[in-house]
Amino acid sequence: MSWPIRGFLAAAALVVLTSCGVSEDEVVQIREGQTLGSPDRTLFQCSTLGCQFADEACLEVFFEYGRSPALCLTLDVCQRLQCAKEGNECAIFDGFPGQVKCIKPR
Repeated sequence: MSWPIRGFLAAAALVVLTSCGVSEDEVVQIREGQTLGSPDRTLFQCSTLGCQFADEACLEVFFEYGRSPALCLTLDVCQRLQCAKEGNECAIFDGFPGQVKCIKPR
């Protein structure tokens, strides 16, 4: 295998390995007595077309063991979650899929 190809493969592997992790500051936990999904709806994974209901978005949740698959969640999901690190706040970041993780408050 030539050196340029090895370099490309090494760089690609580094990008994949560093993009999957969740830092301690970003970890969210489900509040006691709560569920991740809405109580009146079944929790679905996102499709390429998005979510079934208009008030849902495709979101990855940053748990301590890693990111969840993209799930259809209502935008009030942060009310059912808490941050593992005290003092941080739950936030939703735009994108497809979006990200639900904790951040340091300003």
